[in-house]
Amino acid sequence: MPELSLDKTPQENYGPLEPVGFSGRIGRLRLLAWSMVVTLIASVTALLVLLAVKVSPTLGITCGATLTLVYFIVSLRISAQRLHDLNWSAWMLLLHLVPVANLVLSLMMLLMPGTPGPNKYGPPPPPNSRAVNILASITIFLFGLSICAMIAVFALGLLTALINAANGNSL
Repeated sequence: MPELSLDKTPQENYGPLEPVGFSGRIGRLRLLAWSMVVTLIASVTALLVLLAVKVSPTLGITCGATLTLVYFIVSLRISAQRLHDLNWSAWMLLLHLVPVANLVLSLMMLLMPGTPGPNKYGPPPPPNSRAVNILASITIFLFGLSICAMIAVFALGLLTALINAANGNSL
């Protein structure tokens, strides 16, 4: 009879990462990291498509439409896996078609923790690697920086209007 040892922790059973399918689960940080990578790839390919439009408009439009469709499918896949981590159906993605519900759903996907342990969509995702943590941190930093930049541009516009009004002696 094998002996039980109290100093050993049981091995967690993690689900595999599904890079091409809609099944599986991913956490919040992996959602941010993968979204950043996909967006960077889309940005670079968009520049290449703009160059292709200069060569041949038909080629550029065809490549642009194809790459837009690929970006849309990959984004749906990532979002569906995040919803599976919340133990929600991927059909919830249809809420992205409703004007205010899309913001609420996006915030819930980013802020709510996934269900601990296995759920009806499979075992929990594996722990995040260092690369995922770094990419997610960069994404959060860039998001905060862009919000600060938008506030600064808005404030500069108000400041310019105030200075112009003061110089014109009218408010």
